[in-house]
Amino acid sequence: MKDTLDNGGRVTLLIRHAERPPLDPGDLTFGASLSLTENGWRWAHNFGLMLANNLLPKSAAFYASETFRTLQTACAMAMGLDLVGTGQSIERKVRLAPFLGSESPFFGSVEKRMELAAEGNYHERLNDYFRTGKQRGFKRLRRAAKKMERHLNALHDKDWPLVVAVTHDINVAAFLAARGVVESFTDETWPDYLEAAAIIKKADGDAKYIYFRWNQDMGAISF
Repeated sequence: MKDTLDNGGRVTLLIRHAERPPLDPGDLTFGASLSLTENGWRWAHNFGLMLANNLLPKSAAFYASETFRTLQTACAMAMGLDLVGTGQSIERKVRLAPFLGSESPFFGSVEKRMELAAEGNYHERLNDYFRTGKQRGFKRLRRAAKKMERHLNALHDKDWPLVVAVTHDINVAAFLAARGVVESFTDETWPDYLEAAAIIKKADGDAKYIYFRWNQDMGAISF
């Protein structure tokens, strides 16, 4: 990622928000007003520091869905950039992007998605979606992923090379599956807090997609 940024390319992280309290299964807002836990805020802050120290970006743009926890995550990450030990000031901005939340290209009827979740084995139903490209309550997988990537590309306006788009686990998982990075998920490989689908696009337009995983306890990154 650093090599790509240093040579005129750009990096996009479609990342799950930091840790939140448990959701109420019957909440049609999917916990829109929930705050991060204390650990969630701390790790999002540390994630921003990690980005600054490892990528040394001159600027970074953070976007969030309309839910409070994604906005908190984006703000904590942006604040973490200030702790970088280089003494350099990193330009940053934090903005909302509805397509990262309720207006996700992957989402169809919210009622049908709630019904699907209530029937049980939700992750396996989602794996069916990732394998077949179709599922109740969701849009066609590949078409939705193309639309998601167009939206993400548009966030790189005015030469912002590093974009961190804070979203929810289903968007990360669906995008990874649509791009062939992961065929299906287990409980262990499902996108955890602060794990991401990364788009690494070189200056010549060549793009690579990876699953960005971060062991918070160990401070280690894996792909």
